[in-house]
Amino acid sequence: MSDLPQESPQQRWKPAWAAAEARLRENAGQTAVRTAVPRNSRVSKLDADLLDDELTDMLREPVTKAMSLLRPQLIDKHRLEIDTAIKAVLFWLSAGSASRQATYGQSLQNLKYDSSGHRDVLRRLRMFGALSIGGAYGWAKLTSYMAANGWADAPQNSFRRMVWRMLDRLERVTRVATLLNFLAFVATGQYKTLIERVLGLRLVFARPQGAHSVSFEFLNRQLVWHAFTEFVMFALPLVNPARARRWAVRNARAVLGLPAVTIDPAVAALPEHICAICHNAESASLSPDSATAVLGDPAENCAVVNPYVAKCGHSYCYVCIKTRMMAETDECTCLRCGQHIDRIWQQV
Repeated sequence: MSDLPQESPQQRWKPAWAAAEARLRENAGQTAVRTAVPRNSRVSKLDADLLDDELTDMLREPVTKAMSLLRPQLIDKHRLEIDTAIKAVLFWLSAGSASRQATYGQSLQNLKYDSSGHRDVLRRLRMFGALSIGGAYGWAKLTSYMAANGWADAPQNSFRRMVWRMLDRLERVTRVATLLNFLAFVATGQYKTLIERVLGLRLVFARPQGAHSVSFEFLNRQLVWHAFTEFVMFALPLVNPARARRWAVRNARAVLGLPAVTIDPAVAALPEHICAICHNAESASLSPDSATAVLGDPAENCAVVNPYVAKCGHSYCYVCIKTRMMAETDECTCLRCGQHIDRIWQQV
């Protein structure tokens, strides 16, 4: 009986299982795949800026196309203002909003701004937008104005030359500081711009343990925007801006109890043999000095040719009044008395 085992058979496996369980846990900890998002993802922060730039470029194209249908010369003259306005609107609707605190590109990268423990994040964000967007616009306008007016070629000890040298040095110092800040960003992943470092704004992950995914909210908005701009570009050629302006002015004057049109006393006092339409066209095409000299004798330049009479009794050149009636259709009025013109007769 002494050779029989004293331990129950059900208890013999426990020591072996305890040793095996320890080894299994150790191996599992070494081979586990870490899926947590890193705290300082530099690539995501730089990609967010690229997405914001792409969004600005996408919006610039339909805006410039719409403006080209009205006044094409404004596009080249005010290109900087157009870009600044687009960036300002996008920033105000995204990072400038209390519910977002991130641009559209940063939202797609699961990022948002944090002010290192400060409570006034929204105020700092709006200061950041004013300095980064408004400051860049002001600096570009200032340097272009100084370059166009020859401040760099001013006399050596003049005030303009001193200001030019001071701003040139300031720009060089800013570029060096920007480079050093970017190197620090590459090393630490914090504050990718100087303004962010000064204001204490850090980009952090909105959902630290969330998987990286792209939301279709931005795509849906972009599709709606493109459909709207296509409709606007289709409708604008069908709208006569001058006619729309006259319609708005006429209705506004009717609400205020004023006459439908404003009569120029100088035009109303013209002699009967002078075409008021020719007179206005002549006045608009001449400079003030030459207009004074020429308009002193209107009979020589603006006499009625092939006269036609409106129902109000005033006569105009046939070509002038017919062209005006075709352009203004049912809104054509007499320049002398303001009455509506819908029919004309040849003067005999």
